[in-house]
Amino acid sequence: MTERPISDAQSIVSDAVELAGGQHALARELRISQSDISQAVNNGRTDSRNRVLNALGYAVVEVIRPLKGQNR
Repeated sequence: MTERPISDAQSIVSDAVELAGGQHALARELRISQSDISQAVNNGRTDSRNRVLNALGYAVVEVIRPLKGQNR
C-alpha cells in the first residue's frame, strides 16, 4: 500500500462504503459503529475518521513540521 494524503480520506471511506453495499454493511464488516462511518464520509470528527481508516488497514500518521524561518 502506498502513502496517500489525508485529503483522500473521505474518498477512501466512500469507496469502501460503496463496495460493502452501504454504511451499515461496512460497519458490520469492520465491527465499528455506523455513526463513525457516517461522520468520516461527511468530514466529521477526526477521531471517527481515524477509527474507520484504521479498520480499513490504514495507519494515520500526523506530523508536525517547523515553518521555514520560524524556529531558530
